[in-house]
Amino acid sequence: MFLHHTMTDSEILRTCEGCESPHLRLVADRLRERVAEMGEINKLALRVSASFDAADIKRTAATIAALSGDK
Repeated sequence: MFLHHTMTDSEILRTCEGCESPHLRLVADRLRERVAEMGEINKLALRVSASFDAADIKRTAATIAALSGDK
């Protein structure tokens, strides 16, 4: 049995390749989704740091808050 709550993200993803466990596959799928969201947050943060438009900064901050909130 895998103790996914004690594993790093990369360990979970590596052990889930070809995994037959529905639970572990679900955990890996959620991690992949979260990693993609973190990449989007990074892009938004880089863009907003270079912006001088208050409306753009406000919209981007709201998007970052939505992506980084509890699911």
